[in-house]
Formats: sequence, structure tokens, C-alpha cells
Amino acid sequence: MSLLRPARVEARGITADSFGWSSDYESWDAQSVLTVVPAYASVKIISETLSTLPLDQATQRPDGTKSPVPLAPAIASPAGTTTIGWMQRLAVSLLTNHGAVGLLSEGGTGWPTSCTWVNPTRLTGEMQGGLPRYKLDGVDIPSERLLYIPSMEVPGKALGLSPVQYFRDTFGAAREAQRANRDWSENRAVPGVTLQETNKEIDPVTAEAMSDRASDRIRNGKPFVYGNNWKFDVIQMPAGDIAFLDSIKANATQIAAIYNMPPEMIGGETGNSLTYATVEQNTLKFLQFTVRPWVVKIEEALSLRLMPRPQRLKFNMDALIRSDTKTRYDVYRIMREIGIRNNDELRDLDDLPPLPDGQGQSYAPLALIQKGGASNA
Repeated sequence: MSLLRPARVEARGITADSFGWSSDYESWDAQSVLTVVPAYASVKIISETLSTLPLDQATQRPDGTKSPVPLAPAIASPAGTTTIGWMQRLAVSLLTNHGAVGLLSEGGTGWPTSCTWVNPTRLTGEMQGGLPRYKLDGVDIPSERLLYIPSMEVPGKALGLSPVQYFRDTFGAAREAQRANRDWSENRAVPGVTLQETNKEIDPVTAEAMSDRASDRIRNGKPFVYGNNWKFDVIQMPAGDIAFLDSIKANATQIAAIYNMPPEMIGGETGNSLTYATVEQNTLKFLQFTVRPWVVKIEEALSLRLMPRPQRLKFNMDALIRSDTKTRYDVYRIMREIGIRNNDELRDLDDLPPLPDGQGQSYAPLALIQKGGASNA
């Protein structure tokens, strides 16, 4: 049964079959899990963060210095998309499946000129003699034509672990709660109320008319005006409904744990009273625990397969850290004083041109320059 066309069953029947998949969610795939709001939010935030980070490629010399080089063709000029779109496809595959599967095409240099990401479900694999062997659509694929980045590697397995498959019950429960909440909202957009004529019995037709009138007014945010004999009471939402709606937030918190996301970013709860006072601190937390592990994994895989040694790819994660102006320039000053960056590099961070005649090229600590121990040129 197609996951894109949920089966119609008896009205308000909340079962797994209502959503078009089996109760054990064996057939879940990337498209299915992205219909779950917290999962979609997690994948969207992480993949967009990764794909929009500035990329640098450089050759590292034996003395430790680095020389910038153009991005590898497979990254700089991907077929049919942009570099950002190419990187997001890679990230979404890692976050929703067992890994990212790229098909490589070689050029005259012996290094791939293109890498096309395909649906990871097309790849199968098994361990033979301690090494992985892969098939694409059931046909053996040479290792030089395949770039495979597992989501999470485990000993003895050729394919990585898929978060969607291993936590399908969690994603399924979240979607059931999401679907039931939608039905609840459609059928009970107004909390239960009673409207009673206290002096006489009324016929069903009049009762229905008064009910429709009251509902229309309340839904439109307008007061309902009635005579002295009418009594209007609001019924408290049942405890079961409140608990069910609370489960939506609990599911978001569990999904945040799966993706190592800050729960508050996708509608969950942190579970403690720790707060972060600045946007910069929140960003650092997100980069350190959520984005960095994926960044390192992708850097290593792409550097190994798409470019000659000793070239390496590097994501510039500093680009996401936004501090106030005074803090930023204090950091610039410290970096220049101890020689971590030269003046031209610091100017480039603010999109300023280099100083003329090579005046901004020196890495010598400012203290040495001031004592005449080094030239500023």
C-alpha cells in the first residue's frame, strides 16, 4: 500500500492502518518520516545548516602551511543542481536513511568530475572477508564508482544504521498523535460547552439552530448574546485529551534525542532549567553537539574520494557564530595580537579588501612588531 495515499477507514478510527502503513512501520521511508513535524524540522534545520556553510579546499604542505585551491569539480559544479542543493541531498540521505550513496564519474585527471546522490534504498551490501561488498539495484558496483557515507557504522555491517528504521515506532507514535490532534482540532475546535434554556423544554430544531449560532459566533471571536433564561457553561477539557496533546510534545523531545537536536528548536522540552542567555551561546551548543559530528564525517569522506592528497575540504563553521560588534572586534584583536590571523584575513571576515603592498600579510605577534623583532610587511 502506498505511503503517499493513506487508506480511508471508519471516521475517527485512530489506528496504524488509518495512515497507510503496517503497525510495525516496516515500510517507512524518507518521505514518510518527513510528514512528522518534529522529524521534518530536525532534518530541515540540520541539512540547511550543513548545506549553507561556506566551503574551503586547501593543500596542506609538510611545514603545516595551507594553500587554498578551487573546490573539486564534483562539489563546485554538480550536475542538475547547485552546491547547496547537492550538499543538502547528501545531508538528507544521512539523516533519513542508512547513509548517502553517490555515483562517481571520472575525468581525465583520474579523480571524479561528478558525484550524483541517488536513493539509498537502491544500495545493498554485505561483508565478505572483512570488507564490504555493495550492489546497486541488485548489480555489483565497482568501488571506484561508489561513494558511500554510512549514517552510523557498526561492526560487521556493510550498511549504516537508519534512524528511521531503528526508531520507526517513535516516529509512528508521533505521526499518530499528529493525525489524531488534527482530527481533534477539526471536530472540537471549540472546547465542550453547554447552552441550556432554564425555563422550558425546546424542540430539536430550535436546539440545533441555537447550537449553530453559538458555535459560529464563538469561532469568529464574537460574543454570543442570549436572553435571561439561557445558561451558558464551559466544560473543562477532559484529562485524557490534555494528556494526549501533551504526548505530542513528548514525541518531539524523543525525536530531538534521535537527531541530537536541542528539543526547544523543534517543539520539545529541555527537561531541565538550564537556559542560554545569548544567541551566540545557543548557536555554539547547536554547532558543537548537533552539526559538528556530521561536518567531520562529511569532510573526511569527500576529502578522501573527491580530491587528491594532500588536499582537504573544510566547512567554515565560524560563519554561523554571530556575536555583537564589540565582542567580535575583541576576538579579532586577540587573534591578531597572538598571531593566529593576519590583518588581511581579519579584514576578509568583514568583506574588506586586503591592505596595499602586502602590509597585512604578517602573522608576527604584535608584541614582537612593537619591539622591532619582526616586520609588519
